[in-house]
Parts: sequence; C-alpha cells; structure tokens
Amino acid sequence: MKKFYQSIMQFNHPNDSKVRLILAGLCTLIINLIGYVTQIYEINSFGSLGIFTFLHYNPSDNRRVMKRLIFTGCFIVIGFTAGMIATLNIWLVPVIISIIGFISRLMYRINNIDKPGDIFVVLVTAIGTTIQVPFVEMIPLSLYVSLGVFLSITMGYIALKIEGVEQQSLKVHTTLMTRIKRNPRAIIDSFFYAITLFFAGYINLALGLGNYGWIVVSTSAILQGNTLSHIINRHFQRIVGTSLGVLTAALIIAFPMNILTKIILIVVFYIIVEYFIPRNYSIAVFFITNMTMIQGTLLSTDNWQSLLQVRLVSIIIGSILGAISALLQYRIYDYFSKESIAEKSQEIKSENYNR
Repeated sequence: MKKFYQSIMQFNHPNDSKVRLILAGLCTLIINLIGYVTQIYEINSFGSLGIFTFLHYNPSDNRRVMKRLIFTGCFIVIGFTAGMIATLNIWLVPVIISIIGFISRLMYRINNIDKPGDIFVVLVTAIGTTIQVPFVEMIPLSLYVSLGVFLSITMGYIALKIEGVEQQSLKVHTTLMTRIKRNPRAIIDSFFYAITLFFAGYINLALGLGNYGWIVVSTSAILQGNTLSHIINRHFQRIVGTSLGVLTAALIIAFPMNILTKIILIVVFYIIVEYFIPRNYSIAVFFITNMTMIQGTLLSTDNWQSLLQVRLVSIIIGSILGAISALLQYRIYDYFSKESIAEKSQEIKSENYNR
C-alpha cells in the first residue's frame, strides 16, 4: 500500500522552462479566442487538437526541436484525417487506428522522440474516428487541426529564439533502414503496440462505445512507459487521476457558465497540465480530464453526464488492457532473451570443447 501511494504521489523535479509554460498558455488562448470571435466553435475543439504539438517542445533536444515539432504536427494532421476517413466503414476504425499506431510508434522509437511519445497522434486519430461527416466536410476540420499545429510550431520557434537554443537543423542524416537496423526491437514493440490498439478499438465497438475513443487513448497512454514498472505505475496513476477528474468535472460542468468563462478555465487547466506532465502524471491526468470535459461542452452541452460515465469506464478498461499487454510483452521478451543467452552459451561451450 505504501508503494502504491508513493507511485501516485511521486513528484519529479525537472529543469523546466518558464517560457514553455507561458507560450503553451498563449497557444491555447489564441486558438480559443479565434473560435470565440468567429463564432466557429469547431476551431476551439479541433484546433486544440493541433495544439498538442506544442507538448513536444523540449529545448534539451538542441538542434532537433523544430524537427521534433514539425514531425509531430504532420503525424497529428495525418492521424486525424485518417481517423475521419475510417468512419466511411465502421470496421475500418480499429484497422486504421492500429496502422497509425504502428507507423507512429515505429517512427517515434527509431527517431528517439519520447516524452510524451506518440500518445497524441493516437489520441487525435481516435477522436477522428468519432466524427462521421461527408468527405467534403472533412477538409475544413483537418484545416482547423492544421491551424493549431501551425500555431504550435510558430510558438516553438519563438520559444527557441527567447531561450537562445542553438541553430536548428531539419536535415535527415541517416536512412530509414539504417535507423531500423540500429533499433530492431522497435519493429516488435510497434507490432505489439498496434495489435493492442486494434483490440482496444474492437472492444470499443463491441461495448457500444463507438462514439468515443477513450479506451484506445487510455491503452496508448499506459504503453508509453519505458519499463514494466513504469507502465504499471502509470496504470494506477491514470485510473486515480481520471476518477478524481471525472468527479470534479461533473461539479464544474453542472454550474452554468458562458463560453468565455469556459475558455478561461481551459487555458488555465492547459497551463497546469503543461506544468505537471513532467512532474506528476496523476495530477496531470486529473487536470487533462477536467480540461477535455469542459472543451467537449463548447460544441454541445447535451448528455455530458453520459460522457463522464463513458470516460471513466473507458479509462479503466483501457488502462487494464494496456497493463496486460505490457506484462505479456515483457514476459515474452524475457523468455526469448534467456533462450538466446542459453543458446549462445551452449555454442561457446561447443566451440571450446572442439578446440
């Protein structure tokens, strides 16, 4: 019980940038004000998906910061568009999610882009699969997401100039195959990841939760951990953070608020999320839950109670599925690693005997 409490309340002390926090708030403020002024609240909802690009701003990446932002932004737009196209046939949904999951996971691993990893690519893809609109209407929605991506990249560039980070390079120095050969385990890891996301998407459909992609998102979030113990800790942290977040979100949404008040809350919560993501995952998830719930009421205030219930159930199912997948994957790795070591030891003994 003590270890469980420590895993929930563990607080890291990263060497964080205040500039990043300020510009993160500006990103979400600008995109929400554009939607508010134009009265096109789709910009608030879908443009905010593109803003997730800025969560990958990391000045410690030195010359690769802009490359990292552009790389993430492109994947977010592609994933969102592919998710919407998948709605043309309901059975395409888990397939598209798993394909995007495999490609994004592989590319992020071989290019050493971690923290927060490809979680937001999967998130926007899952959200895309919930939007059933004619093909022609998909174009403006993708443009709204692209607007958020463009704003994030612009703010990232401004942050680099303020912080005096070294000159950026967009060149690709090694081929794709070379990077895969350097990290062959990434292929297996991405395959496991894709299969798990496929099952998450299928369970989503089987349980009648087709209008929501939170099982998939939760599964992906759990599997972002680098070690088995890290993944298990994230499993508990996500469940605790989401459960408490759903309760407070219900209280907040129950109060009558105008659009501008909601936008102010969203901006404040986004800055808090940016602050806590590298420090305490439980607290970050708590505020993410509140932020996304309020964001969801900008377009429609109907059935928000059912949204809260579905989110809580989906998070628990997705977290359990992700934890089981990780446990199975690491057990298989462990087994074959021992078998490989045993075979090599036997070969060495045979060679020594023959000599």
